[in-house]
Amino acid sequence: MKLKDFLKLMKIPILITGIVIIIFSFMSYFFGFQLTLVKDKGFITRIMYNLFYHLDYTHDITFAAWFTSLLLLLCALGFLLIGWGDKEKLKISSARQGIIKLFSVIMFFLSVDEILCLYDQLGQNLKYSTGLLVYIPLALIGMVAFTLVFNQLIKNIRTVKNRVQTNIYFRAVILLALIYFILVLGEGSLLMTGHPIKLIPYIAGFIKLGMIYSVYNLVLKISDNYNL
Repeated sequence: MKLKDFLKLMKIPILITGIVIIIFSFMSYFFGFQLTLVKDKGFITRIMYNLFYHLDYTHDITFAAWFTSLLLLLCALGFLLIGWGDKEKLKISSARQGIIKLFSVIMFFLSVDEILCLYDQLGQNLKYSTGLLVYIPLALIGMVAFTLVFNQLIKNIRTVKNRVQTNIYFRAVILLALIYFILVLGEGSLLMTGHPIKLIPYIAGFIKLGMIYSVYNLVLKISDNYNL
């Protein structure tokens, strides 16, 4: 089975699993705490508690975390497919194709980090103070590079229909990335001032999954349109 066929085969299972995780994550927010207060947990209660916990994408080292890691890995493979694709078909420079290879490496690192929580081990204070100051310019540079490279790839797609369909995922990635970035900054500001963050991590998680899934569909569309 070719890599592209494998990526396409995973599309529906990924979508269904993502929807289930989003539903249970919000259910965990509203009902999970009540389950912890039950003193004598019966069989059904224990099952519900474990489902709420392991399908909640705000918790580390859970099924939801492994799912996010898998989705990031699929995106990394998609970038790799384009990055090592036929340059003549893609009609882009070696430099731009090199940027796509770099995106593949970044996605692979993020996939590993989702499970090992390497970034969190640096400390929450670093994340929400000095870490953000470093993260902001890097995120902006990455966004500009992503926009320039994929905008060129989309412009080179022959048929208008395919170009429009691919552009929908491209714009979804940009929009969701901006919203997620704003939410992360807002969450960090609230934590530093001692205010409760409540639903923000859940909304940010929903946006994050949507953004990654849009990237996944974008690389699939690009590989399809260029017959990689």
